[in-house]
Amino acid sequence: MKFVLLLLAFVSFVMAQNTPEPFGLKLGVSTKEETLQVIKKEGGRVVDSGYRIIKGDIVNPNIEGVGVKGLPVDGLQSATFWFFEGKLFKIDYIFPFNMYSGDFEVLYEHLKLKYGDPTQVSRGIDENIEWDFGELRITLTDRFFETILIYEHVPLSKRADQSDQEVFKKETSKPKRGL
Repeated sequence: MKFVLLLLAFVSFVMAQNTPEPFGLKLGVSTKEETLQVIKKEGGRVVDSGYRIIKGDIVNPNIEGVGVKGLPVDGLQSATFWFFEGKLFKIDYIFPFNMYSGDFEVLYEHLKLKYGDPTQVSRGIDENIEWDFGELRITLTDRFFETILIYEHVPLSKRADQSDQEVFKKETSKPKRGL
């Protein structure tokens, strides 16, 4: 019994060590202020910010995005850090596509080496590869003109999506007046 408890403790420790924390940020925990400090420390600069667009001119004031350039990641074009009610819940990294560079495969192999085999692989026109870590998910997508790497806190992301639906319903149910 003691051996089983020791083994469980070791596995928990190893899994905790392998939990993704880009730039030391904890998705679902890190605040906007903490994230901005890390971005600045890493040499990034904020180039844009605003509320998440739901549809047309309808935005969700509970979800704020911060566009960043200049982070020390090879080939990175830009990154967007998303906050729901002040907590970091998603990071989108955008890499421009270069069909001759093999960047997607290099990035895939790097993530595989760091986090192990992916939990899901979908090959086709758009390649989609996922790693699941309980509440955290990493998605690597290869599209025609770009590669997208997403770190996402799943429960908070679901709450953010639900918030989008509620804001959209509220905004579209308002009576419209016109001449």
